[in-house]
Amino acid sequence: MMVGPEAPSYIEVPQSIQPDLPRRPQLKGTLPVPRELFPANRPDKPTESYISDAAPLPSNTTLKVSPDHPQYERLQWKQKMAENRRKNLREGLLELHERKKNSHRRMVARSNTRENLRTQIMNQPPRKDELLTAPTTVSAMKPTKCKVLPNPGAEERLAQSIVKVQEAQAAKREDMMNSLHELYVNAQKFIVNEEQLKAELERVFPDKNNPDWANGRRAGDSIWNLGPPPTMSSLAYQTKDELTKWETVQRRTKRLAEELTGGKI
Repeated sequence: MMVGPEAPSYIEVPQSIQPDLPRRPQLKGTLPVPRELFPANRPDKPTESYISDAAPLPSNTTLKVSPDHPQYERLQWKQKMAENRRKNLREGLLELHERKKNSHRRMVARSNTRENLRTQIMNQPPRKDELLTAPTTVSAMKPTKCKVLPNPGAEERLAQSIVKVQEAQAAKREDMMNSLHELYVNAQKFIVNEEQLKAELERVFPDKNNPDWANGRRAGDSIWNLGPPPTMSSLAYQTKDELTKWETVQRRTKRLAEELTGGKI
């Protein structure tokens, strides 16, 4: 047979005497997951009420046009197609629901059969040939079948874990109570209306025409009395300032009193 150079049989390749297995065709792409026609939240789909609502019957089965009308055959054909669609919907839903029930019944029966077989195999005694050919061993050395492995000291570890959880919950509850108390103490300083906001702005940023805004004091309510922001060198040597030392002592004393009294001051 004369074949061209573009044909696969242009070069003869020796074949094996035994026939080769047919190659499995490679399917390109993936099939989509089929939609669940009868979900659990719609148990009324295979019922007559759902079918009548999905494909209601026409109110009038007779055509409104005469047989000699030019569109009579077309309207008659459309009416026939509508009847076929209603019939196909009814038969399709009922047959698919029956198919689903049958497949579910077969699956349950197959699962029960496998479960019963597994239970029978697990509970059956050893065979006679195994008993006769098994080496002589002490009964205490034979492996014991138990569902739960022994766990010595589990009760003690469980009790320790319960105590740790209770301590963590108590610490979390105490932190929550401290936060609520601190919020209650600081709530009296909250600004809740515009009048308080204006008063706070006047206190912190007073009018420059007021002679008290630049009195040269380091401490005070006015922001203009604080001077420029602190530098790194001033922060490093701020302990040399007597006023800073006094403020640090007062802050530490306040914290100590709060720890002793158990509340915010």
